[in-house]
Amino acid sequence: MGTISGFSRPVTTAVIPGGVVGDHAVPGGIKDGDTLVAVTQLTDAVPPVPTDRTAEFSISAGTSDQVENTTTDTTGAFLVVTWVKAE
Repeated sequence: MGTISGFSRPVTTAVIPGGVVGDHAVPGGIKDGDTLVAVTQLTDAVPPVPTDRTAEFSISAGTSDQVENTTTDTTGAFLVVTWVKAE
């Protein structure tokens, strides 16, 4: 997890394990009101294969520390989640 400074609002990223369709825990304080910028699925291949899954994920209203996947089972892969804090 990291935060990029110098942007007008904090930009944060976390790498989390993939999983079945549904909610995924994201450390780093992602919450309702933040802007989800990107979700990239990475396979554990050599080299890793990235797939943009941003359109399949959202930050659900009233939630914190999680994103919701509505479409694809990402079990066995990793997800790179990037968001901009509402602050």
